[in-house]
Amino acid sequence: MEATPSLIEETLPQDTPSQTGGAVISIEFVAYALLILLALVLRFAQLDAVPLTNAEARQALAAWRVVQPNVPGSPILPESPLLFLLHSLSFTVLGGSEFSARLWTALGGIGLILAPLLFRKLLGRGRAFILSVLLTFSPVLLVASRTDSAVVWTVLAGVLALWALWRYVESAQGRFAVLAMVFIASAIFLTDPTGLVFVFILVGAGLFAYWITPRDTLDEETLSPSATVASIVRERVQSWPWQTGLIIAAVTVALVSSLFMLYPAGFSAVSGLLGAFVGGLTTPRPNTPFMFPVLISLFYEPAVLVLGLVAIALLVRRDALNFVERFFIGWLIFAVLASVAYAGTGPEQALWIVMPLAGLTSSLVVGLLMRSEHPLWWDVPAWSKWVVMLVSIALLGMFSIHVQAFARALITSPEGTFQLLNANTASVVWVIISLLFMIIGFFLASSIWGLETTLQGAALALLAFGLVTSLGSGWRAAAVTADNPVELWNRQPVSEDMFLLRQTLQDVADRQTSGFPKIPIVALVPDDGVAAWELRDFVNAKYITDVGDAKAQQIVIMPQTNQPPNLDGNYVGSKYDLSADWSPQSVQFADVLAWWLQRKTRVPSTPVNTLVLWLRQDIYIGTPYQPQVTG
Repeated sequence: MEATPSLIEETLPQDTPSQTGGAVISIEFVAYALLILLALVLRFAQLDAVPLTNAEARQALAAWRVVQPNVPGSPILPESPLLFLLHSLSFTVLGGSEFSARLWTALGGIGLILAPLLFRKLLGRGRAFILSVLLTFSPVLLVASRTDSAVVWTVLAGVLALWALWRYVESAQGRFAVLAMVFIASAIFLTDPTGLVFVFILVGAGLFAYWITPRDTLDEETLSPSATVASIVRERVQSWPWQTGLIIAAVTVALVSSLFMLYPAGFSAVSGLLGAFVGGLTTPRPNTPFMFPVLISLFYEPAVLVLGLVAIALLVRRDALNFVERFFIGWLIFAVLASVAYAGTGPEQALWIVMPLAGLTSSLVVGLLMRSEHPLWWDVPAWSKWVVMLVSIALLGMFSIHVQAFARALITSPEGTFQLLNANTASVVWVIISLLFMIIGFFLASSIWGLETTLQGAALALLAFGLVTSLGSGWRAAAVTADNPVELWNRQPVSEDMFLLRQTLQDVADRQTSGFPKIPIVALVPDDGVAAWELRDFVNAKYITDVGDAKAQQIVIMPQTNQPPNLDGNYVGSKYDLSADWSPQSVQFADVLAWWLQRKTRVPSTPVNTLVLWLRQDIYIGTPYQPQVTG
């Protein structure tokens, strides 16, 4: 089932390498190398510039307290055995930091970008590369990769399982069936509590594609012209190595969850993951809207969403659906249904939806790169499509700039009103002019080069412009506005004040204990959250549950109260915001454009959790301690 050759196939030739110094390097290899370089920059630049979320901190602390058993805090049952293993490895080698906590998942995101290479023979070289490009620019995959989301590993394990199944059907080699079982077991028991849901999505997609594909079409797509699909499926099921596969899958789960038998207590992490899955069936995440993954896809991936739906419409209209396209459609349908039915989804589960949309969009892009013919002339110049694309990108840029100016003007309207007159007149005029230029240019180009070429150039412009702008929004969500709850991805995000809190404690440690983190600290905070992560290497920190245990202590960290606490001494306090909140329901009609394009609204976010660092007077000024005399 080879993809039809296109311009991208000509751009990535397999048999025309360039030879330098005895080494043979193809253009395709160079293209993937540049793509990997871009993916590395996007995922590792400023990776430690954003504090861990509470979910990230809990996973990181679970491994940190095993690697460093002398640090304070009780053992934590991790929800992801795989992240537990990866964190333990990185903490052992690199120490505990935001970078080492997120390192492996950032690499996992790059692995997911390169996963289409495994299906290069099935999809075609050009389409596989296009799919990798779409995933590189995906804001959902970018943010999930930079926030240590176990869903990245779930999707990667699922995709690897699909590859192993395809290779087993193609080659009848039992090792691929065993690999498939290992990857499926990993997705369910080692990655994320929603792993079982994702496996159901893929199974549903496969059954959907098999059910709606005509049997004669399936027989034509089989690898052996003398065999039918039914006979191949029956033969593969009968020869499936069930016993070997189950044993190896069980051993893999046991080794990963127990850190290769170095930490037997890790076996309970698997039960913790399954327990979290059961809880997510009925209990939604706090501050998470209904159908959140679908909303995230609409908000961050509009270009891929539109082009993916257009691809479905064109494939159905042209009756060009094969098993792969039907599988992507089934994947999309079941992903949306799972987002509705499973209560415990978050923003990272939007990756369930983005993956099939990117697969469908790659099919459309291959068609857009095909050369077309004019109805009156035999051939259309090859450069005409790119001229239409470049002009369309320029017009889209002009349109976007003035729409954003228009959006900024709208939010200056008094709250609760919508006054169009408040908008900048020049911006409105240029928005109209941009639209007129697009319409006139479209008809002019189609009259010269034909409707098909013009539509192809315009669609490529929309894709290129949408990918760049979506990538910008993904970078903002991951690195620039990661602590701003106005960003839809973030629900009560952790404030960068946590870095300031840690720096303050380190400054005190420099003065009191010559830089060693041995200062005694009493903390009235949960021992599995981001505040505990900031105290990770302060070996004399103590977690308390009653403010009375903090009296006369040198350093106290506790939530802000209306009145200063009675700590039996003179203290100096400093406030640090832990998180803030903002409700999307506060967005009014006049705010929608500014919120979507610029993350600006008339209703600001408000701090919901604030910590106070209390330093006893002698610690603050560096004088001997004088106990307070009462009575």
